[in-house]
Amino acid sequence: AMVAVQSVLGLVEPQSSGLGGGAFLVWYNSGTGHVTTLDGRETAPLATTPQHFQDSTGNPLKFFDAVIGGLSVGVPGVPALLGEAHQRWGKAKWSILFDDAIQLAEYGFVVTPRLANLVAGDKKRLARFGRTADYFFPNGKPISEGSVLKNLAYAETLKALASKGSSVFYGGAIAQDIVNTALTADGNPGLLSLQDLSIYTVKQREAVCTPY
Repeated sequence: AMVAVQSVLGLVEPQSSGLGGGAFLVWYNSGTGHVTTLDGRETAPLATTPQHFQDSTGNPLKFFDAVIGGLSVGVPGVPALLGEAHQRWGKAKWSILFDDAIQLAEYGFVVTPRLANLVAGDKKRLARFGRTADYFFPNGKPISEGSVLKNLAYAETLKALASKGSSVFYGGAIAQDIVNTALTADGNPGLLSLQDLSIYTVKQREAVCTPY
């Protein structure tokens, strides 16, 4: 259920969730009472320095100057986290967990009021790059509440995950596309490399527990 829901959220709620981001997982075993946490957050590129988010004079970059583009892009952790969790605890067949998200991506989903409002309010930043401009502003206008939005590229990525496992995200064509996009971001290129993706691992950490 978690894998299926996450893959759908990445499509219908891209402002909050997605395969390109990171996540923590808290797993509770009701039989033993044991809590396991998995750290699937993004990691910084190996080439990162302490001056990563500073300008040429050593001053901190303004928030959106740092965020928009490739400079803030780290190694995505969500696909690896999904794969790790399924390997440990999954019962349903991995390949079928993406069916609903693939269907919604190919045939379209209904744009919610929240998504429409957020896209319209963030036009300056979303329209800066060709791919986001084409997707969120078809014919130059922001997607509207109630309209049907398709994402065929997302469907193809999910098909690759379904057939080849989460590792497909960290090597080959998908990884190369992520790196190329980060390195060639107009005006704000990043430092991500194929090595950064290839060495990514999910980490198990001790859960932080306290009475509440």
